[in-house]
Amino acid sequence: MDQNLTRRACFGFGLVAVLGIAGCGSLGLGRSLRVDEAELQRLAAREFPLRRRVLEIVELDVSAPRIGLLPERQRIAASVEVAAHERLFDGRADGRLEFDAALRWAAADQTLRLAEVRVGRFELDSHGGRAPLPAERLGALVVERALEGAVVYRLPPQRAERLRLAGLVPERIEIEPGALLLRFTDAPR
Repeated sequence: MDQNLTRRACFGFGLVAVLGIAGCGSLGLGRSLRVDEAELQRLAAREFPLRRRVLEIVELDVSAPRIGLLPERQRIAASVEVAAHERLFDGRADGRLEFDAALRWAAADQTLRLAEVRVGRFELDSHGGRAPLPAERLGALVVERALEGAVVYRLPPQRAERLRLAGLVPERIEIEPGALLLRFTDAPR
């Protein structure tokens, strides 16, 4: 078989495979996957609630986030409910957290993860009143650390395989008004 014909056939198969990814957004001929804000909210909810132990002292339970997009800063905004259990003295507190974060693609497990998490507002209620300001500041740092790298979206294995067969890898993530755009490029050979 002619090598050019083989390449065209592989490209055609790859394009068909990539177009099959469209179940979580629209992937057009421009090699991009568009996930609107509502779909991103639904996909992120699958990965929560999140339980993290921080510094072996504090256990955090984080509810599913309410997500907003910040295209002018190429970040997402989120607010969550947080329950903290301090293990040494059995202290408990509940609160509300608002943060923003960049997104990064982790190729090893085909996930979209939080990066550069920045807490904007963190309020704790220690069931006896509002927690003191230093505790909230320290709590904000602990929560930033706990949320760094948290999964927002996990590419299903069959879609990851379609991308692999098409010879595509994520190149960059863009946040535009109303949607997240994941751009693909040829995989290194």
